[in-house]
Amino acid sequence: MPAQSLPSSADSRRSTLREAMLGILPSQGNIPAVRAQKECIVLPIQPANDRLQGPHGNSLVSTHCEVMEYQALGRPLNRWIIAHYRWTSLFTAEDQTRGPDARDTVTEDEAILFEAPAPEQVRPVWHERIETGGYGVWRSITPEVAPTSQGTTLLSVMTCLNGTGGCSQEFLQRHADGRWYEVQQEWLDQLPGGFVGRIRHGVRIDPQSLRGEAGYYGDRDPNCCPSQRLVVELQLRGDSLVLGRQTVIAEP
Repeated sequence: MPAQSLPSSADSRRSTLREAMLGILPSQGNIPAVRAQKECIVLPIQPANDRLQGPHGNSLVSTHCEVMEYQALGRPLNRWIIAHYRWTSLFTAEDQTRGPDARDTVTEDEAILFEAPAPEQVRPVWHERIETGGYGVWRSITPEVAPTSQGTTLLSVMTCLNGTGGCSQEFLQRHADGRWYEVQQEWLDQLPGGFVGRIRHGVRIDPQSLRGEAGYYGDRDPNCCPSQRLVVELQLRGDSLVLGRQTVIAEP
């Protein structure tokens, strides 16, 4: 189960939430569902120099994409589909001393949320594309969708760092009018004093139940093995996740 790394300040939380919100696609048209299952749909992305960390020259030579997953969700989420693409791009070499025929290879993973507005039709409504491999900051991205008691749709976006950097989980909420809003995680600031500092490797929140779990470390606990576990039960109020209660449980 992936974990959410707790940010150190409200500003850093705002930054990761803004990144999730930038993935909203407000003006995409419908496409045949059979096409989306078989081929990658080209969606707006930042220029290569703005999104890629690894070496790449100025000229894109070729791009190949594979549909790695296309999953239609069951009831009550049958109007939503989650897809994952893998892009492989060849650029001219950034290091020009390698010669004119040298190439830099870049791999990227993309997660897409499709809506099914009509039979046999889908429309991309959110996506995020990350560089993977040795130069990529992130190693994975996982969207999840859940219905809410407010009659809205909750989108969880989990992005995990390479190495041992942990993960970041953000939430967006789609209202009945079709507009998306940022969900503020107010519960982090509602924990008792000192709790956040003992959550070293983050929290994973289930978007269906809004129940979260995290390793809860004592001063002498080794990095691998927290002596306790923090369980939080959250509630969605408007566009905010608030703390219902927290429980600390001793690990066996």
